[in-house]
Amino acid sequence: MTQISKKQIYLYIAIYFGIRIFSYFFSPATPLYFANPVNWIVSTTILLVVVYFLLKKDIHGWLLIASGMVLGGAGSFLEIKGIYLRTFLLVFSIAIFTYQTIKEKKYNIFLENKTILFAFLALYTIVGMSALRGYYAGHNLKLVIADTLPYLFFLYYFPIKELLKSEKFRKAVFNMLIVAVICNFVFVYFTLVAFSSGIFVLQDSYYHWFRDVASGKITDYGTGFFRILLNEQLLLVPLFLWLFAKQIYSENTKKIVFIISGMALLAVLSINITRIYLVGLAVGILFLFSFKNWKRWLAYSAGALGFFIIAFTLTHLGATKGKSLGWEYLGLRLQSIAMPQTEDSSLSRLLLLPKIMEKIKAHPLLGNGLGDTVTAYSPIFKANITTPHFDWGYLEIIAEMGVLGLMIWGLIIGYLILKIKQNRGLLASVIALLVINITSPALFHVMGIILIAYFFSVNKATPLPNSQATSPMAIGK
Repeated sequence: MTQISKKQIYLYIAIYFGIRIFSYFFSPATPLYFANPVNWIVSTTILLVVVYFLLKKDIHGWLLIASGMVLGGAGSFLEIKGIYLRTFLLVFSIAIFTYQTIKEKKYNIFLENKTILFAFLALYTIVGMSALRGYYAGHNLKLVIADTLPYLFFLYYFPIKELLKSEKFRKAVFNMLIVAVICNFVFVYFTLVAFSSGIFVLQDSYYHWFRDVASGKITDYGTGFFRILLNEQLLLVPLFLWLFAKQIYSENTKKIVFIISGMALLAVLSINITRIYLVGLAVGILFLFSFKNWKRWLAYSAGALGFFIIAFTLTHLGATKGKSLGWEYLGLRLQSIAMPQTEDSSLSRLLLLPKIMEKIKAHPLLGNGLGDTVTAYSPIFKANITTPHFDWGYLEIIAEMGVLGLMIWGLIIGYLILKIKQNRGLLASVIALLVINITSPALFHVMGIILIAYFFSVNKATPLPNSQATSPMAIGK
């Protein structure tokens, strides 16, 4: 094993914040601004560099793609003529990988797991049918494309399966992941402090950049506290559960990195406070219980709960300048699970239900097609609104792809559970993802699909970073 220098760790940090700072000053296209040509130039340069490395079969090409996904998160920071760089990277990388695989007659890469191959073919068949149904039904073409593209990221399963054989790739991506967790913590708390102190205000340039480019959401609670969400936080709970399981079940794990990362994730959750994330977290932790390790499970569960309470309380005390502990907000949000009429966002979701059910009843087998929208009264905007966001994950799958689409999804997830059933950490993460998908598009979001593709790629011959590789200061050859 080779120790990397601090300069290389700083490189990951620089990439994380550099992407965001660059996109702020050289913005991609947004509803308010035209794209800055410099953004296109830099994005095109990155694409060409990646293509060059991939053609040379240099692993740095895949590491650049991984850094874009892990350190870049779900934001739309880089684009080329209105198309996100991650989409270009997907198309070119899969095309090059497929060409090289076929040229070298390594067909076993595609055929060695025929179950997954057939499952993907079935999924792509129903996705293609649903996309055509949406197009011919007159759905907005941009929405049809936006709903279709995430499914293409399942194709990363094949190169990921090969790349995980490389110790260098595994450790490098793991280190990126740890850096991304810590940097996301800094990013979210920086945003909270800036808005709470009045440095930034709603509707200013940073707010619009955060919403339109970083793909986030900022909600003013009127007390000095701002609820802050980012799309990549969709994986917050699954990632925490994986780290949590490593601490419970791994005797020889160097735990300090896992503990610090887990604390950072819980601290971010104290600002995110999404109801279904909290439910998914609770279900995942309960799933990890075992009589064999019950003392360790109880100790770590109590420690996680205690830290969350402390982080939540201190964060709200600081944001409100000592006026509120914040528990009334958390209590209201948890109460709204059982009584959704007590909170506007929950009530909006409840009001969408009958409209969604009408769509499902109209075309139950094949659905209404991708790119579908639903119109209902919004208590937030005090008017009828039309939105592509159904806020009910499984119902959205049925509404757009029908019962047939949901059945194919069920077969894929069922096979995944069978495949990883010996790995409690991964299994808990999947279960949490399934819970989160009740009210969020967890399964069919780009981040969720990449996570599932990764889980499919992991096998007994593909070890995760061991105790020596858990430090973000270490990377193998």
